[in-house]
Amino acid sequence: MISSERTIATVSAPASVANFGVGFDVHSMALEQPRIRLQLDSAPRNVRKIRVHGPYATDTTTDPNLNASGQALDTFYREFGKPHGYTLTIQVNTPPRVGLGLSGAEAVGAVLCAAVGLGIDISREEVARIAATVEPMQHMDNVAACALGGFNIVARNPVNGKTRITNIHPPADLGVAIIVPNIIKHSTKATRIVLPDAVSREQYVESIGYASTVTAALANNDLDTVLETIPWDPFVEPARAAAGAYGKGVSPELLQNMKRELLDKFHVADTVSGAGPSHALWYSVSEDENTRKRNGVGLIKPAIELVSARLNALGYVVREVFITKPSPQVATVHYS
Repeated sequence: MISSERTIATVSAPASVANFGVGFDVHSMALEQPRIRLQLDSAPRNVRKIRVHGPYATDTTTDPNLNASGQALDTFYREFGKPHGYTLTIQVNTPPRVGLGLSGAEAVGAVLCAAVGLGIDISREEVARIAATVEPMQHMDNVAACALGGFNIVARNPVNGKTRITNIHPPADLGVAIIVPNIIKHSTKATRIVLPDAVSREQYVESIGYASTVTAALANNDLDTVLETIPWDPFVEPARAAAGAYGKGVSPELLQNMKRELLDKFHVADTVSGAGPSHALWYSVSEDENTRKRNGVGLIKPAIELVSARLNALGYVVREVFITKPSPQVATVHYS
């Protein structure tokens, strides 16, 4: 059994972008930054305590029944055996409820810490499965990216019901800027409710074509094709935008026009990150650097300014911008 009052393990877990354009509930990408850090300490029997600190601590619940990490620990201990108690401390560097997978990172990090505490050698796919039990509809895209790193494709086997995660190393030249506006999103669950239950044959065929092309382009390191394909989601983003899920005035037409302008002017691809409201601007790092050397201004800076200006015109401001890259690094355990 775990003795009281000692550190079991710490884990750093990456933020992630789910959907990655057209791949709703299927595609996800881990990011180099931001990352959260979790530390699990043993505690007296029946103690379940979560402490939070960091830039987004005031926006994060400490209730173990509501925080994704506490829910994930409960699930893990039910399956593998519960210790006396725990205190979980989270350095919250990822903003919550903006489409960057904070709940998935919390859940994955907590499961990895608990596995260390019980001495269980658990696969990363199993980590993702347990962590996904606390996500809305148990979708696995964010937790897959956090647990395995890189680009991930999630698919359920209709025969045995098991989920398969295919992991692809992202192109080294792919960069991303995450724009976080001050738009309030009620919950991921609420943004799922607005989606229609059926799509047209044309939308289905279009979605399959885009998703397949993006996957093949990432596997082949064909960055031009990635950038030219990922913005075009014919189903999820338009439905959510029409329902106001991305903020008042962020309509399907505004999104479509902004995507075209970004791609035409800067060769930058815009996708809504997860359930929003953040925007992920994807670009070629080398192309940005070469353009900056030629004219003093690269591609991503004016692209960020364009999106910020469109949001400002609707009465919103940008809270934060993360200039980062896709990360092949998984959630990492630091043993005590």
